Amino acid sequence: MSPARQAPRAEIAPDLARVAARRALVVSPTIRYRLGPGDRALVAPGDPVIPGMAILERTPDAELVDAGRLDNGRGARPGRQPARPESAGEEASALVWAEDDVEQAEPRPGPNGPMGAKTSQAAREAERRSPPFPGKWWIGGDERRGKPPKGRQVVRVGGTLLYEARGHWYVAAGERHLIVESPVAGVVREAQNAVELTIQVEGAALPAAIAAGESSRGYLDVPRLADGELWVSALDMSRAGAVVVAGSRISAQAISRARAMSVRGLIAGSVGEGELRDLGASEIRQRASLVSSTPFAILAFDGHGRRPIATPVLSLLAALTGREVAIVTDPPLLVFDTVKIPLPEVPPDWIRVRCGPHAGREGRWLKSAGMYRFRGGIHLEGAVVRFVDDTETTTVPVTDLERLVF
Repeated sequence: MSPARQAPRAEIAPDLARVAARRALVVSPTIRYRLGPGDRALVAPGDPVIPGMAILERTPDAELVDAGRLDNGRGARPGRQPARPESAGEEASALVWAEDDVEQAEPRPGPNGPMGAKTSQAAREAERRSPPFPGKWWIGGDERRGKPPKGRQVVRVGGTLLYEARGHWYVAAGERHLIVESPVAGVVREAQNAVELTIQVEGAALPAAIAAGESSRGYLDVPRLADGELWVSALDMSRAGAVVVAGSRISAQAISRARAMSVRGLIAGSVGEGELRDLGASEIRQRASLVSSTPFAILAFDGHGRRPIATPVLSLLAALTGREVAIVTDPPLLVFDTVKIPLPEVPPDWIRVRCGPHAGREGRWLKSAGMYRFRGGIHLEGAVVRFVDDTETTTVPVTDLERLVF
């Protein structure tokens, strides 16, 4: 099903064809989650996912744990000493641990039962009964690191196996685990503990240059912009749960206020490096506080330079107002469901300046200027354009221009 009704493309002049084309819409993109040591995927390749479904589990405070000698469950029981310990000093810690006898984690509910798909259950059962290998999920407790103090409850830890050394397996494990929910609907393509999780999205997306934070989902809100930017005071509780279009630039004050008002994300034409550092520091403080927070992400279509959102993209965002969208960070995308939305009609001679002194301005291509001498004595191929709201024409290097293609 097509995400939008696309009009037939008009023929463009050969001179205009030399202007770089920028794809403004992609269909069925593939998104990726990077998993670190101690993280595991809760779905298997081929599983369907829906928004809000648990797809992976992160271990934010993972530490290296000696799991001792591990067996695949054939004839071994926890607490039994090995037949030939390496040394008397290792006798207390060199225990044989059978995964079949370890209480497994409580399966989390999904759209089609526990974990959402029968294939996930079969894959986890096969993994549980398989011999130890790097990336396999492991559950242990204080007894793995020595006998717990008398009268204290045994603390269970979980994580992924890392490597085997001298007969002992070492694990990246922790006591606290964070569940990550899917912001999109799609099909799992790859799922490997401590490596990555990839999902092919069912829908369309607007590609961007920068995304930061944690992938989130909410309804799209396109408020009235003043001078191309959103006033910080407009971010109030009425926009809780929304992904808000903030205009040309995202400020640090807007990020702080949006998070305080439970806004799910901010979209703009650009964002500064300082704001990205502040957001990263805020994410670290949230994880260290042991308090779960609402997923929040920011998205910038044109990088760090201050420039407004392209007019055709802004028109498409206006058409999506009120619909559920998701901000994905890897790769930077604004994802929306597959719906019949009329795409904005972009004239074939419509151009936009992507860099240089006129960055962010839009207008129409008039003709080629051939080799032109610009400021500083630089000779480049030029183009004569007329920007919006200008009566005079301007000569711009062709390499500074771009065309948006839907």
